[in-house]
Amino acid sequence: MAASPSLLSEPAQKPQRVTALATLPLFWPLNGKRAVVAGGSDAAAWKAELLAACGAEVHVYAPRTSLSDLFLDLLARGPAHEHGLLVHHDQAWHEGVFRDVALAIADCDDQADAEAFFRAARSAGVPVNVIDKPAFCAFQFGSIVNRSPVVVAISTDGAAPILAQAIRRRIEALLPPALKRWATVAHAIRDRVNARLKPGAARRAFWERFVDRVFLDTPEEGVETRLMAEVDRLVTRPSAIGRVTIVGAGPGDAELLTLKAIRALQAADVILFDERIPDDVLELARREARRVPVAPSATDSRDIAALVGEGKRVVRLRSGNPMALAGAVEEIAALESLGIPVEIVPGVEAAPCRSDVIQVAFRGREVSQPGLRAAH
Repeated sequence: MAASPSLLSEPAQKPQRVTALATLPLFWPLNGKRAVVAGGSDAAAWKAELLAACGAEVHVYAPRTSLSDLFLDLLARGPAHEHGLLVHHDQAWHEGVFRDVALAIADCDDQADAEAFFRAARSAGVPVNVIDKPAFCAFQFGSIVNRSPVVVAISTDGAAPILAQAIRRRIEALLPPALKRWATVAHAIRDRVNARLKPGAARRAFWERFVDRVFLDTPEEGVETRLMAEVDRLVTRPSAIGRVTIVGAGPGDAELLTLKAIRALQAADVILFDERIPDDVLELARREARRVPVAPSATDSRDIAALVGEGKRVVRLRSGNPMALAGAVEEIAALESLGIPVEIVPGVEAAPCRSDVIQVAFRGREVSQPGLRAAH
């Protein structure tokens, strides 16, 4: 059953699917690739350790007498990755070191050395980073949260590294220690799952349930067998996974969305949203979701029914609290009359409150409670 033309004829003005980015985040496999690190400082040692931890063959160019104690310890200890390699060359770098190199990093004392290294690497077609000298960097490093194979990187485009570090600490606290083991399980079963479940709602439903387990449990023995049994059940008893969720966006502040509202947006295939919904709210939605701006009175329940019949997860994103708006009850009744269950996610109700009103209320409490004093 195809969706009727009324839903497909979208207004010309659409919000951007992604807002402007200062830099493009990329994840670069270095296993078995050659890299160059020039310099013997602690900062150079950290970069060499990072590259070797990715499985790179890292060639370090620096006189041994210039190596810091941290660098000497790294060379004695060796890399964390089984395929990583650290090779020390007891000499300064030269233009011939860039042959067959994937990337090059240097810690240079002065501007002239930094520029020379940068130009030599670029002439050889090698991406280059000179530590703490942004003018001579073709790429940047971010703060890293390591639950490999899950790796999270945070960048502030060099504006506030301390902010990136603070964000990293918060993410570290949020991610469970078992995440690494769950990611290994996902890697082990991914090809088998994808071979059994075709792309679409059923496959995504499986992986969403998998993710729910990640944040609740630790993978136990035999978990792969049980997960594949769940895949077999989805294959032998397929069901329409499509559904409708009416989500309230509250007063329009993305920070006031409920966790349940965010989860619904991130699971959606299609988002029908009021034209007043701001872009920062839509930015929290699943990137692949189709976004259709609609007038509050223009939604046709038959269009939504057609999408659900295709197995789509449809979110009707309304301003404010959806149950307090005219037409919401009728919209729900029309969908349910077509046999489509509807889930409601209320929005936060917030009214503006002036600071002078707060001060008057607080002074009133001071009068009634003489021991209470406001700080000035």
